[in-house]
Amino acid sequence: MRWQEEETLQDVELRDKTRPETGFLSWPNYIKKHKDNSAKRYEVAQQFLPWPLGFKESVLALRAIIRDKKKADEDYESELLSLYKLAAWESFCPKYCETLQEPGFKVFDQIPGGTVTALPIDYQQLGYKQLKLIIKTDAKMLVSLYGEPKQHTTLNQLFAEVWHQAEIDYGNCLKQQQSNKQQGSTIVSDILVDKSVIKSTDQVADATEIVSAQKPIAKIKYGLNTASKKYDANGQVIIPPVSSTDKPKKPIKVKVSQKATLKTPNKSSKSSYTIVKTKQLSGLMIQALRDRELIKERVLNGSFNNIKRTLAKRKLIVFLGASCLIVTRRGRSR
Repeated sequence: MRWQEEETLQDVELRDKTRPETGFLSWPNYIKKHKDNSAKRYEVAQQFLPWPLGFKESVLALRAIIRDKKKADEDYESELLSLYKLAAWESFCPKYCETLQEPGFKVFDQIPGGTVTALPIDYQQLGYKQLKLIIKTDAKMLVSLYGEPKQHTTLNQLFAEVWHQAEIDYGNCLKQQQSNKQQGSTIVSDILVDKSVIKSTDQVADATEIVSAQKPIAKIKYGLNTASKKYDANGQVIIPPVSSTDKPKKPIKVKVSQKATLKTPNKSSKSSYTIVKTKQLSGLMIQALRDRELIKERVLNGSFNNIKRTLAKRKLIVFLGASCLIVTRRGRSR
């Protein structure tokens, strides 16, 4: 059933079932899938009325059909009238409903489509300037065919009484839904909570005392039954000694750091250590001087790597000589 053919609220409830299955596509993409075929696009868009998307896509499809007919020099008046009617029906839905403090589309969506389409549309009384879906090219075509209208308004302003009645019906529908929810919640609470079954805390306490008096609790010490108990000459139960399974603790090992065991060096050992170091440095200096001939050959060859090695060798000689002087001065001062 098309939106224009709806007459009762039952038809409104069945509206979603008549819409096509879009699959994984969204509604705009599903309609735009038929963009190349304007007639098919118009048919698909009509199935999504009274959504704003349905009005918009229907008007776009009609514009494409009118454009094609203009190029072919064919009559397009019927398509232009259909476009104008869609724009007029869409103007019956305001942006916001002040009385209910709700968006206007919520009320408009609950009105049967036949109620809206049954409203008379007069171009001279309605005009085109306040119709959102009419653009300049549409207005030029309307004026060329029917002339300038007497006034410009919307369908909602012309039939305010019809819209007011729709607001009342929508408000009553909301109240009925709220009452149904409250009744459902009370029924569920009555099922879950039965006052006749609930017992007071005093009755529960009395019942526990009676049960405890009827069934005395037999206490068994150390997990022994009566057959395994042993008695002495006076008839007293002999309690077996409890064997301790605890293992003896291992002695704690104290780790002594090596730093603590090391002996602090004396002054004599320090002086001997410096003498050894000076001998090592002097030996290195002698070895460097012996290699002087090799250094000269590398410099004379002129390669970059040889010069680099030579400079490094000279730096080593300077460093060794300076360190040797420092060590000897320290030894003399001591």
